[in-house]
Amino acid sequence: MIALLIAFTASCAPSVREKPAKVPAEYLHLEKRFKSENAVEKVNLGQTGSVFFYDKKLWSVKSASDMAIDFETRRFTNAKIFIYNESIPMKDIYKNIAQRYDMKDARLMESEFVNVNSSIVIFNAMEGVINRRDVSILSYGFSEGSSTIIVHCFLYKGMLRPETRQEIIEFLNGFVAKG
Repeated sequence: MIALLIAFTASCAPSVREKPAKVPAEYLHLEKRFKSENAVEKVNLGQTGSVFFYDKKLWSVKSASDMAIDFETRRFTNAKIFIYNESIPMKDIYKNIAQRYDMKDARLMESEFVNVNSSIVIFNAMEGVINRRDVSILSYGFSEGSSTIIVHCFLYKGMLRPETRQEIIEFLNGFVAKG
């Protein structure tokens, strides 16, 4: 009788268990973004375990260290990745960019959390003045444990058009947090 009860209970159990979601439940509603299919070149982001994928037809690594990666672009966009060995609150990452570039009149135009390749990052769009030139900066910021990664592109404000913005966002989508 007990054996029948055990067999019956076991047969009612689900045969496939769902894996726990990598993204916390409170962020499941966020916009999901994924790396481009053309982004196949990979660069490691210091000692963080995170990586960045990019399309070598559009971008190439100019210099790389454990703290920063500088990209060359085929256009007029400057692209960099900063890696910090400290935790910076994600809502304050835009302030770090403004300080790093000594940006005058820095304004946060847009800020939202997004789900990029199954990691929650903060997307920031900023405007300000660097070296007496009006610039726009689009960035993803990610902070976990004792490290912070800021992937960003900046260009002259007048050159930021919808198609350029989309190309930059596709570049930023190459970020993949350690997983």
